[in-house]
Amino acid sequence: MPELLYNRKANATLANLAAGGRFPHTLLIEGPEGSGKKTAAWQIAKTLLCEGEPKPCGSCSHCVKADKRVHPDVRYYTVPEGKKEFPVETVREIRQDAYIAPNEGARKIYLIDRAHAMNAAAQNALLKIIEEPPDFVNFLLLCENRSRMLPTILSRAISVELEVPSVEECAAALEALAPGRSAQERQAAAAGAGGNIGRALGLLGSAKPSKSAADAKKLREELIYGERYACLRVLAGYDKDRDGLGQTLSLLREGFAQAAVGREADERLCNRVTVMQLVGAADAVERALLRAGRNVSIPLLSACMVEEVKAALAG
Repeated sequence: MPELLYNRKANATLANLAAGGRFPHTLLIEGPEGSGKKTAAWQIAKTLLCEGEPKPCGSCSHCVKADKRVHPDVRYYTVPEGKKEFPVETVREIRQDAYIAPNEGARKIYLIDRAHAMNAAAQNALLKIIEEPPDFVNFLLLCENRSRMLPTILSRAISVELEVPSVEECAAALEALAPGRSAQERQAAAAGAGGNIGRALGLLGSAKPSKSAADAKKLREELIYGERYACLRVLAGYDKDRDGLGQTLSLLREGFAQAAVGREADERLCNRVTVMQLVGAADAVERALLRAGRNVSIPLLSACMVEEVKAALAG
């Protein structure tokens, strides 16, 4: 099985399933939106169809078509645009199609995205085929929360839960996925997405990371050399944008931390503050980030942070 990025438990589970010599007919992949469920499902489908070694070889016709999302034996279904539920009619179509032999490969694989959006009727319709599927069929059910799946479905599926990487791991992944973006933009997007790589990529398509990078730089300048009012004026722009505040504070903390370990080219700053002062400032910003995650009033946490950082830099 291919390695899923920053998913140690899922990788171990999939490796054990593959080592057993018989992959389950129904696998449920659980994780929040943007966690990589579809990417994982396509990688699994590619591995199941691959005719090379090691699997997936990446070069056989099955791997190439799976990578291009055009393999005729991999069927992808999701909730239709404008709809809230997965149609029971679609499930019945899947059930009928599952008995037809594969076109090119040894298996047919059904990727059912947003399976949690199936109502009870749709899930019961699906149950009829996953109870006794043809030997050549695999179902990959993608859901955000298994609690929305019927117990009868769960009892017939092996579940794999995807982990959300840390902010630092997410930023490292973005370096490969979005090399044209600056390190500050990637860090800001990773912070704003809470480590969720899919969401971070979406944020990179907006102006927020660039704004956060500029605001974090201005904040650090004002905290070290300026007045409290100038700092609060920058932070006031985030009164109704908690996610944006998280991105900006994450970059601010990173800036103080990098300076504390000697990664700072500004001689003016190096002559102004000590390593311990910078560490204290980074800790104060970290506390503000924790308060932001607890829904503390943004004006209140901003005022507290400015006072704590100023005190740390003066200490």
